[in-house]
Amino acid sequence: MIVTWKERGLVLLAAAPLLGVVPMATGAHADGAVVLRTASPKEDVLPGGTYAWTYKMLAKGPAKSGRAVFRMTLPRSLEFVSGEKRCRSKGRRVVCHLGTVRKGQKVRGAIRAKVSRRADAGQKISARGTVTWGKTRVTRRFPAVRVAKGADLLTTEAAPATARAAVAGSRRPVRPARPGGVTGG
Repeated sequence: MIVTWKERGLVLLAAAPLLGVVPMATGAHADGAVVLRTASPKEDVLPGGTYAWTYKMLAKGPAKSGRAVFRMTLPRSLEFVSGEKRCRSKGRRVVCHLGTVRKGQKVRGAIRAKVSRRADAGQKISARGTVTWGKTRVTRRFPAVRVAKGADLLTTEAAPATARAAVAGSRRPVRPARPGGVTGG
């Protein structure tokens, strides 16, 4: 009889009368059946802006093929806009049906979400994604992003199309400049 214990990066195998310790690879899953990679926007995000959270799944392991599904629960500071690979949302939960995935096949996707206008400057936004392939399931955190520090200084009104400034010491307004030239009072 063989018994397996998985804990803290080691796999302990017990067989009468054999006891062995084998280091386990640090991966997305103990048996290596699925690898999930996640990426967030590289820069700080702005309230009201739409950004992509991307994921990549690699199917490995003993199965030849299986259905794959990606799931993500958005934090309150994000609102679902769109997604690839037949994605739908209900509230903050997003489900993407990736279809039948063969062993060794890579599947990429993205979830586009809008940052809430109420998000505070400096706030950290973090989310988790889970992929299921056949009976194997793996969860990974997306790298955290921050709401830009100057986010509370944003304006939502457009600037005027033309602006006029007075020349110091002059009482006459300045006429618009000609292309390539400067006018003054």
